[in-house]
Amino acid sequence: MDSSQTTKMYPWKEIIPRMEEIRAEATDQFIAAWKNAQSRRTHDFTWHETMGYVIVKRDDAARRMVLSPRGPELLTEMGLVFDPGSVSTHPQDPGAADWDIAAAGPAAEAAETRWRPAHARFALRCEPPYLRAFSLEHLALQTTQCLRERRRILKSRLDPDEMLLSISQFPLLGTGTYIDHQGAPNGPLLRSQLLPDICLNSQPPFTLEIGGIVDRRGVVPYTGVPVFRDTNTVWPFIDEDLPADPYKGGILTQSCESNRDSACVMGNTTVATATPSAAAAPADLNANGSPSDAPWDARLNSQPPPLSRPLLLEPPSNKNCVLLDSPLFGIGSGGVLRVTLCAADLDEARSLHDQLAPISAIMAALTAATPIVKGHLVNRDCYWDVQCSTVDDRSAQERGIVPLTTAKGTLLKSRYGSIDMYLGPDETRADPAFRRVYNDCHFTYDKESFWKMKEDHGIDSLLALHVSRLFVRDIHYASENMLGAGDTGSAMSGQEHFKRFLGCSRQNICLYPPNKCTSSGWEVEFMSLEAQLTDAENAAFITFIVLLSRVIISYRLNLYLPISLMDQNMARSQRVNAAGEQLFFFRRDVFGGRDGKSNGSGSISKRANLAPSRNIKSTSTGAERGKRGMNCSGVYAKAEYVELSVDEILNGSEAFGVTGILNIIFTYLSTMRLEYDVEQALRRQLLLVKRRASGKLCTLATWMRNFVRTHPEYQNDSVVSQSINYDMLRAMNDIEEGRVAAPELLG
Repeated sequence: MDSSQTTKMYPWKEIIPRMEEIRAEATDQFIAAWKNAQSRRTHDFTWHETMGYVIVKRDDAARRMVLSPRGPELLTEMGLVFDPGSVSTHPQDPGAADWDIAAAGPAAEAAETRWRPAHARFALRCEPPYLRAFSLEHLALQTTQCLRERRRILKSRLDPDEMLLSISQFPLLGTGTYIDHQGAPNGPLLRSQLLPDICLNSQPPFTLEIGGIVDRRGVVPYTGVPVFRDTNTVWPFIDEDLPADPYKGGILTQSCESNRDSACVMGNTTVATATPSAAAAPADLNANGSPSDAPWDARLNSQPPPLSRPLLLEPPSNKNCVLLDSPLFGIGSGGVLRVTLCAADLDEARSLHDQLAPISAIMAALTAATPIVKGHLVNRDCYWDVQCSTVDDRSAQERGIVPLTTAKGTLLKSRYGSIDMYLGPDETRADPAFRRVYNDCHFTYDKESFWKMKEDHGIDSLLALHVSRLFVRDIHYASENMLGAGDTGSAMSGQEHFKRFLGCSRQNICLYPPNKCTSSGWEVEFMSLEAQLTDAENAAFITFIVLLSRVIISYRLNLYLPISLMDQNMARSQRVNAAGEQLFFFRRDVFGGRDGKSNGSGSISKRANLAPSRNIKSTSTGAERGKRGMNCSGVYAKAEYVELSVDEILNGSEAFGVTGILNIIFTYLSTMRLEYDVEQALRRQLLLVKRRASGKLCTLATWMRNFVRTHPEYQNDSVVSQSINYDMLRAMNDIEEGRVAAPELLG
């Protein structure tokens, strides 16, 4: 990459005095974007994907795999000029192309790919050059080919002993020898006892963000990941790589022996104050507490009061966990798969944001791909909670460890995590399917920005609340342009301040305002997918998300679920073989509630109570779970939501009268009058999703776990050795390149 750029960057400690000024400017930028969008024409629906890859170096003589830190070198060879002070690149509007994108074909599109660096030197990111117009023919016949051609271009620049894998995390990262030219840890950039500085991209945005997370938190953010207990696993398991005293590193893990849904990682603790209470209403609400006079329902959505005791309900422990000590374990160090949907307008974007959120846990379970962390089989299949924990920059005040004095409030979640609230409809466009009781969890928001947006500029309460929620956190660095010290004529989007805050708060579903530079509209990004091994798998899940977005809008699906239940689903999705063994709360009738009189509003009592008991094992059938019922009151007793398997949610269940999301998508396709080859290609892609949901195909996490546990050198002790990792990654590369069949994974 070009290192000649001279944009000066300022770290978190230096911009603290101007943080409120930056917040105010970010608020103004969002207001300007919102106002500009009011007068703009309705956009055609477009979309794009973001893919990430990991570069691995193979040593056949030693039977060893290590990471290759040549990412920046490869990007330079491909002509990338990287400006550290610029806002992230974004695909252009299709109308900006001077050639016919659809007619050009996969090879021409791949040649124009926008390559981007990642935080780690061994990882790369890429996006298409232009937003993709919604074309079922392109989705069916070219998506897979575009991904393959893009991968081919990158692989053509690798050395003969290098491989390119789309995996969420390198299995041995942090233990033994795992990167070429490894060097000693405890460097000045990462300040990690496990990772040397060669792992980190040396460009300022990446070094300053990692440093800002550690500096703002005040201690290195330890994360504990529960070890999978095999027959010969030493128990209790103690990770000897880091200090035994967890307080020395700032570890905040829960006991792994707790029977909670939450992951055994920092930032996802269950707290007593999370239950909404009328007594906890914010002071700025009117005395009558009327939702029409308040930012949201005061009874069900109050800010958490100051804590009289710490958030931690039990002592921190590193027992039975592998420990991680750097934000780089969770940000920019592995492959990614994200789908961004550019909506027609804000109303459509709000609907997509809300309706896709409940499906995110289901897709996390279905794409689970990370059963190995730091050379050990772990008691998780997904990396979501680990990622959210490793980048947690909350201070001791924000975590409730010490009383509030200077922080804006207690923050119950990491800056990465599941959404805090639904956006609902604009107040002028009532939607009976949305009820304020769905926003049933606490969060803190910035009052100054909220009232400025709502009272001074007329932005509706829910949208203003959603945006002001971002401003309770700090950004980790700023460019001289943001502080008014640089060339004001430099190329900026007019949204740099606001986008910095967006980048510091990533949820499973993200909402982005219209992009001034690319003329794109309101965007919704689906974040919970894990990267899959092959391009065909990645294309299948991209196709599913894109088609689901069209079905949500066309059929006005109602997938609303209380945020508290969605959080439980996200926790369950992390568990081992969650796609086959876990139950998830889901709305039974996804067509109801739009008229305000169906089961969506909980008003029809003639429906049988099919909601299952939370304690029923996942091996029971849907009918058995329905017979058991649920001894509780409130909305749950009305069978508005039931606990279903991934198979039942996607493929349907007669026992519960559940249609199945895939069946709805197939119905949608049958109404589109497609060419035979196009429809069959789409159905083949969706068949992979369908068979994985039914259990006929396994997840990549299950495949990797089975490979390790059946390897002749495995000692049943949860340890993944260098030679086992070598054989596994070689097999995965052979599968990706089509040299080895994997019917249990791909069919």
